[in-house]
Amino acid sequence: MKIAVIGDLHYPTVKEDYALSQGERQLFYESFMAHFFSIPADLYVSIGDLTNFGTKDELEDIYAIIDQHQKSFVHVLGNHDVYAMKRGEVLKITQQDRFHSISTETAVLAFLDTAQEQNYEDWGGTLDTEQQYWLAEVVEESGSRPLITFGHHPVYGTTKNSSKEKRSISPDIPVWDLLNKKQNAGLYVNGHNHFNSIAAREQWTFLQIAAVLDEQAVRVIEVSETMISIDYVPFDDSSLRQQAQAIGNAIDHFRLNPHPLGTEADVKYAIPLVAEKIKLT
Repeated sequence: MKIAVIGDLHYPTVKEDYALSQGERQLFYESFMAHFFSIPADLYVSIGDLTNFGTKDELEDIYAIIDQHQKSFVHVLGNHDVYAMKRGEVLKITQQDRFHSISTETAVLAFLDTAQEQNYEDWGGTLDTEQQYWLAEVVEESGSRPLITFGHHPVYGTTKNSSKEKRSISPDIPVWDLLNKKQNAGLYVNGHNHFNSIAAREQWTFLQIAAVLDEQAVRVIEVSETMISIDYVPFDDSSLRQQAQAIGNAIDHFRLNPHPLGTEADVKYAIPLVAEKIKLT
């Protein structure tokens, strides 16, 4: 099983006062998404903040690009995706589930909704009681199979900056208590903080992905019988890089990251899987 994942995309509305044209925006995003979907994978995932403010035109326009490629695509909601409209209105446009799981013989995938709806003062994450009960069931039912969980916000105290205010799922929510009941290996994948980062805690690995406008790259997660491998696929394209910088400097609700995004240790990793023991009678 191969899963291709992108970080925060921030597809924006082009406003009159931007030093950016709609044509320039389309050129970058159509090219980047074509690169993304050209990577061989069974599933393609956006880790949230697919849009810059969650407006109707942003959602419809980016999905018009996505739908052209006719690939299996999952979009977990980020806080920017539910700023302009209520969650239900967003999901009507995207035709995505708010949260759900995919169960295969190889692995179980869980997709969370950690976004606070139209909360402009607090962009930190949450996980409502319904999802907490559901996640507990998913963890239990995954058994010894690897569990890969996707949420926009990191778990508190894991990846880079996740211990800072508004940079994680609220530490008051017992996410770790739920995840820690997992048998064998788990991988939690998030965005939000615009830095690459990999952290480990007991049987779990936490993978954080930088924003697309800062770094034009994709993570490829592959699950085999013996390991979960995380690979890093950068797009070495000077035109893409220049276009991304121009968009990042032009739009509001986003700021290009002026700091180094991480090292190779923050983008590539291998997680060994423990073989299930067979009891002899």
